[in-house]
Amino acid sequence: WDLVCGKASLRSAAQASIAIGKFAGALFFGFFADKFGRKWAFILAVILYIVAGPMASITYSYSFFIFLRFIIGAAGSGVYESAYTILSEVTVDPIRTRLGCIFNISYPVGYMILPALALYFDDWRSLQLIISLPALLLLVNCWFIPESPRWLLTQGRRDEALTLVKNKIEGKQLKLVEDNFNHLPSDVNESGHHWNKKLQAALARLFIFLSESELRNRIFICYFAWFAASLSYYAIALNADNFTANRYLYVALNGLVEFPGYIVPLLILKYLGRKIASASLFIIAGVALLSILIIPEGYSELVLGVALIGRFCMCAVFAIIILYTSELFPTTIRNTAIGTSLTMAQFGCIAAPFVVDLLGSHAWYIPSTICGITSVSAGMMIMLLPETKDKPLLDSIEEIKDTDGSGRVSLANCCLFR
Repeated sequence: WDLVCGKASLRSAAQASIAIGKFAGALFFGFFADKFGRKWAFILAVILYIVAGPMASITYSYSFFIFLRFIIGAAGSGVYESAYTILSEVTVDPIRTRLGCIFNISYPVGYMILPALALYFDDWRSLQLIISLPALLLLVNCWFIPESPRWLLTQGRRDEALTLVKNKIEGKQLKLVEDNFNHLPSDVNESGHHWNKKLQAALARLFIFLSESELRNRIFICYFAWFAASLSYYAIALNADNFTANRYLYVALNGLVEFPGYIVPLLILKYLGRKIASASLFIIAGVALLSILIIPEGYSELVLGVALIGRFCMCAVFAIIILYTSELFPTTIRNTAIGTSLTMAQFGCIAAPFVVDLLGSHAWYIPSTICGITSVSAGMMIMLLPETKDKPLLDSIEEIKDTDGSGRVSLANCCLFR
């Protein structure tokens, strides 16, 4: 479609359409899975994936291509969201934790395979078709994947849930499970209905953030941190041309650094608090990206290395800030805090291609500079938050109102020893 010069923004829109689709898909499939089941949400997402992917490789309409990219993004969210939910609801700790890590490692594996395929299939239509074909393997999952017993219970379908569980356990454990099923309250399926009440409750929880100053301060800092992490994460991934790097090598290395990015948080959180760990990663990433401004021209390998440091830090910080966000808010509004924070992350994802393509066309260093400034700013703002390591989780808003000193957002919290 000759998306250059005056049409450069259309190229960014093609990338942003995926992010917008992921955002819409997360909302749609979240409600769909709660209403019709995790398995049916997974099946619908797989069907959309299988249909939209190959069609995007053959369409000659730019508008239809954008629409198909939107569907691919939405289907991607549906597959990930429903599959991960089933995984978490049919397993127990510590198996759940290990399987969760393995589940997420599939992302950098695919990331590293992509440049090899792109190197061999240099036509974008062929590449789009090839990367769409593995979705056919998901049909096998559609056949074998179980429905979540937990979801079946919320719908009052106890017999089906018990049948699924009986296939996996036996003996004394089975007798214990049967007894627990028999003692479940009769209104256990109430959460599967009354959508108007659920929507009203969700809106009420959202307004709570604005009514209490401490909650408002915490959530705004979390919003900015999530936005900054997402913007930097995706902008670095898309910035190969501005760094004058070999795009195939650049993408492969971006995938490679994600492996330690998933492991390092598990190690540093043993010794550092959530605040220090996340703030340090943000600031290290920001300083690394800003240091690109002083690297002499011609040192492209050094620029690449510094950019990968930023990429690694952003990958690691995601694993920490989701934990930190969940611990900063009481049980009554915890899901709302995490959900709205993820929404802000999607805005960063949508903005990234425009920052890289449009601003990068004016000066190659602008995208990395913007990411550096936002990352350092996020790190400094996080230092204002209270530490949550080794602290009991809050259950009610009243507990936050009763906190004082280092338990509230304050400049005094910037002291590393608090």
